[in-house]
Amino acid sequence: NNQKGSITLNDKSIKLPKLKEVKAKIHRKPNENWILKSATISQEKDNKYYVSVLFEYAEEVSKVEITDKIIGLDYKSDGLYADSEGNMCGSPKYYRKSHERLAKLQRQLSKKEKGSNNREKARKKVAKLHRHISNQRLDFLHKESTRIANLYEVVCIESLNMKAMSNKGFGNGKATLDNGYGLFQTMLEYKLLDRGKYLVKVDKWYPSSQICSHCGNRKHLNLTDRTYCCECGLELDRDINAALNIKNEGLRILMSA
Repeated sequence: NNQKGSITLNDKSIKLPKLKEVKAKIHRKPNENWILKSATISQEKDNKYYVSVLFEYAEEVSKVEITDKIIGLDYKSDGLYADSEGNMCGSPKYYRKSHERLAKLQRQLSKKEKGSNNREKARKKVAKLHRHISNQRLDFLHKESTRIANLYEVVCIESLNMKAMSNKGFGNGKATLDNGYGLFQTMLEYKLLDRGKYLVKVDKWYPSSQICSHCGNRKHLNLTDRTYCCECGLELDRDINAALNIKNEGLRILMSA
């Protein structure tokens, strides 16, 4: 906590309690009227230190008028999402693309003598690659969430427990962890809030995959069924059909609030 101004932040340095002023790369310059509340230090596996600084500030955000700029997003474990406009957003799968390189570095690490300088060098190489993968994923998710927050006034998603879905029992743990959808949701939430826009979360038990987005009929689908076919004549990719249902349900929730 920033008691008695024990934490100070400048353009190129930060002063923390019990520490001297240290050089720092500032990623976002705070406004003068922001109040510095606390700072959290973390050390990554590549031995780099990071400081997350919490500020408090008052800002009046005007809610935007809801028009037709509304979109529904359905989570895809083999990508990122399908949307209600018929688009698929695929995840670049940074972890899987670097898997072979990472496995090679980890094998080299396991062969090094414990406590040796060579083992420490090998460990740093593994940590550096992990950091590289993480930075790539963060950059992609920031750009995609910013694009959506700029384009739409209402974004409707399912309220999913991503930690539970990454459990190996679901058979898609690596894909779920790699695409970063949970972090993508968090980014969407605060970016929409900052713009006076809306993120509507539909209950995770809402049967978005089973309902026909055209006539409302409900039918059971197996996981292997990739197309939703209804007696009314609708034939649509199951994920896009689900995204349309999420959009419609999200709009209903928003209008009844």
